[in-house]
Amino acid sequence: MANRKIIGLLGLMLCIGLLLSPKDGSAEWYADAYAGAVWTANTDLTVTSSLGTTTTYQNLDVHNSWTAGGRAGYWLDKTKMDWLGFGLDVFFFDLKTPPGQQVGMTGTGGTTTQFAHWSLPAWGIGFDVLRLRLPLLRDQEFVHGRVQPYLAVGPTVFITYAGQNSFVQPGGQSSTDASVGVKVDAGATIMVTKRIGAFAQYRFTHFTTELEYQNNTPSPATETFKTTYDTHHAIAGLSLRF
Repeated sequence: MANRKIIGLLGLMLCIGLLLSPKDGSAEWYADAYAGAVWTANTDLTVTSSLGTTTTYQNLDVHNSWTAGGRAGYWLDKTKMDWLGFGLDVFFFDLKTPPGQQVGMTGTGGTTTQFAHWSLPAWGIGFDVLRLRLPLLRDQEFVHGRVQPYLAVGPTVFITYAGQNSFVQPGGQSSTDASVGVKVDAGATIMVTKRIGAFAQYRFTHFTTELEYQNNTPSPATETFKTTYDTHHAIAGLSLRF
């Protein structure tokens, strides 16, 4: 059911993009590529069993990581609204907990435990339904401004994959989840030429994953591992305008 909702959202966003896309050339199109660093706030992991038990591992430390991605879209142009734009953003980052950290527990189990390693590669597909920029230092060569601070926000589909889970038996299991979260960008582009610019920005992402495994220990059950991630990204890259 969740995957159907994701597919429906992707289809809706695609239709909206096709409807909003300018057909008369009255737009400044862009294509960006970027990379950077990622910091993730400590989080809780809640494990819910079909047998009726719930255990929460509290305040898990998540390793710093890296991110890379690309985006494309357009800014309105001849409509005299070149401060408004839309775009599609695809990016990757990794969420890992270091092995051996001592964490608190609530629910079933003891009060503290040594938490095992947890790795969660994540893909984000962001729909920038609102992109705003402030064209500064306009002139005849840089009609949209040599300096362009910008802000972007929109829903994002996060696709996460988790391989072997040391909490469950039998081994060799994996799980994939797709969920809808949010992405917010704030940065500035400096145009080096009419066509090429360099940018730096801050990004915030928020989403929740729910991964399911079968666990035969101590009794056969389905277990759901639910976690919410608040992640901060510092990225830089190049922008091509045409």
